[in-house]
Amino acid sequence: MKTSLSITECNAQEYESALPQLAQHDSSLPLLQAPFYGVWQSRDGKTVVYFIVRDNDTIIAAGLAIKYDAPAGISFFYCPYGPVTRQWTRELYEVIRHFFAGVAKRTGASFVRLDSPNLTSLAGVRPVANHLAVTASLQPRAEWLLDISGKQDDIWMAMHKHARYNIRLAERAQARLKFFSPGDAPLDIFFALMQTTAGRDSFSIQSQKYYEAVLRSIPSDSGFVALCTINDEPAAISLFATYDKTMHYVFSGSSNDFRKIAPPYYIIWNAILEAKKRGWHTLNFGGISDNVKGVHLAGVTGFKKRFGGYEVDHPNPVDLVYNHPKYTAFSLYKKFKG
Repeated sequence: MKTSLSITECNAQEYESALPQLAQHDSSLPLLQAPFYGVWQSRDGKTVVYFIVRDNDTIIAAGLAIKYDAPAGISFFYCPYGPVTRQWTRELYEVIRHFFAGVAKRTGASFVRLDSPNLTSLAGVRPVANHLAVTASLQPRAEWLLDISGKQDDIWMAMHKHARYNIRLAERAQARLKFFSPGDAPLDIFFALMQTTAGRDSFSIQSQKYYEAVLRSIPSDSGFVALCTINDEPAAISLFATYDKTMHYVFSGSSNDFRKIAPPYYIIWNAILEAKKRGWHTLNFGGISDNVKGVHLAGVTGFKKRFGGYEVDHPNPVDLVYNHPKYTAFSLYKKFKG
């Protein structure tokens, strides 16, 4: 097929220069396609592939894909909420499919998972079924966002009364808040509160080394860690990372000692005020309950929705298959084992 499009694999620095050229005024570039997200995945030991697509001299798409391992020696690349494109066309899809054929052959990957929101609008391009979509790496299919560009009083009054009550409760308890650049955050406190929360709410977390890689990968102007203390004791801590003026609520942990005060509400409210000072316009709370991943998130969903906002849904991703026998084995495993 003759085409004016060209696709090249690039390094992280070239990718960082290219991606802002795809920014659009009506939407933000996804955090999980940000260059520093690729850096933290590399620091965690994963293989990351960066690529740029051009139409003659104009950049029309770019993305990063991360290699993951699945059971039975199967591996695949996942492009979380990406690649970023100006517009999907059949020609672009075929160029990317051909490019990843070479990547898959070189790395032994069985398939490549593209998670760009408008890809399934192409005729004949079908998203994977729910049972096949559910992997540990797959990002939430539903997220909760809040526009924070308006007046502070309007944001405050739009919140649920329980959120406002909990913020005032923390203030009456003389809660104190300190902001750190991610690389300067107290890792021991951060990890200890994450462990406490995981034990209390029965979910698994990554190693301390992983969170260290995350904190060291986020530039100082692209986020912060907020630590709330009560009576000089760590009560809650949260990491916020920002890309293209959207602040993302990434990780959070809290102590068992101050649960009646609910300090995470206090952190979120003050993070909103800090984000407004920095000129950021949206808060992305991250995942909420959806029908695809089937994760029980009722409590987390209720917490996020009390700040006001709106839901954004993501279609299932599209898999580019390069090793059909292994992909069939993966499909059967997901169908019967989950």
